[in-house]
Amino acid sequence: MQTRTETTTRSEKFPPRPARPAKPAGPRSDEDMAMALARPGKGVKRDDVIFFATQLAVMVDTGVPLTDALEAIGSQSPNLGLRALVKELAEDVRGGVEFSVALEKYPHIFNNLFVALVKASEASGTMGRMLQRVSEYLEEQHKIRRKVIGAMTYPLCMLGFCILVVVGILVFIMPRFEKIYASKGSALPVPTQILMAVSHTLTNYWYAVLGGVIAAAAGAFWYLRTPAGQILMDQVRIRLPLLGKMYRKACLARSLRTMATMTTSGVPVLDGLEITARVSGNHFYSRMWLELAEGVREGQSLSGQLFSQTLVPATVSQMIDAGERTGRMAMVMDRVAKFCEDDLRNSIESLTSLIEPAMIIIMGGVIGGIAMALLLPVFSISKVMAK
Repeated sequence: MQTRTETTTRSEKFPPRPARPAKPAGPRSDEDMAMALARPGKGVKRDDVIFFATQLAVMVDTGVPLTDALEAIGSQSPNLGLRALVKELAEDVRGGVEFSVALEKYPHIFNNLFVALVKASEASGTMGRMLQRVSEYLEEQHKIRRKVIGAMTYPLCMLGFCILVVVGILVFIMPRFEKIYASKGSALPVPTQILMAVSHTLTNYWYAVLGGVIAAAAGAFWYLRTPAGQILMDQVRIRLPLLGKMYRKACLARSLRTMATMTTSGVPVLDGLEITARVSGNHFYSRMWLELAEGVREGQSLSGQLFSQTLVPATVSQMIDAGERTGRMAMVMDRVAKFCEDDLRNSIESLTSLIEPAMIIIMGGVIGGIAMALLLPVFSISKVMAK
């Protein structure tokens, strides 16, 4: 009886379509199988989220209902994980769930700023414009992230190449020199002895060295995933020579762009500070923004607190102070964010131009030092090779 009632209810909601015959039973297509196995959000990248926000903003702005827009985006996306995710979002919205609440179910894809702006747009009825701001924000942050990664990729690759060259010399070349020097039976210079000892350890106890490296890497990986390890890593990042300055500018630019986006969207300053703390990307910047939020909650001015913060340059604090005094905080915050982003780009370009000669000098020093240690006995040939 219960089954018949459920069938009747389903028939009333979704009446059959006589013009379209039912699909014959049989094996499903590869695309259907892939969609059935796809998990919502699996394999979704930043570019996919930007595509989703941009397309949704255009459709909502042109008057397309939200559920229809979601279904259209889901059907067009080549990413199965995004397609399954958008399908889940469309079903939640169709079931009466607010769009921002549906987005909160996937925090690893839609960050706090995304959800907060969508929630603000639901209250103000400006979802299309707000989604466009989210898309522009994500696009700008993605560009900055790629620039930072690009600036760090070159030195890391050069460092890896240098390590491979040194290991190759110690493992394959040093043993040949060791036999020559051992046959002469003369005392070798201290740098050569150290080099020989390292080569002997690598060639005869390589399994212990490899096991130690793997164990150390695994231990470091595990520790850096703990809260204490993340705090330590954040501290190292902002204090590194050269790279630390660029990293601080990247965190500041991201934080100020977040604050600017929130302020221009009509989100209260207190909520903007708390969200900025969550997306700042660094423990110390996050703690700073939370402290500022606490001060604002107690009645203090934002600019007055910024002047006492060492992580924020005085010029930035002065500009924010001017915006707070004139009541044009949204416009000033947007300009400050643009100023910091331009400063970050200039720093990345300057650092990139310095990295190449610096890495060449470092590699030349390391390889040259090994070569000198190898050739020192040859320079004193009268004492070593004459026997």
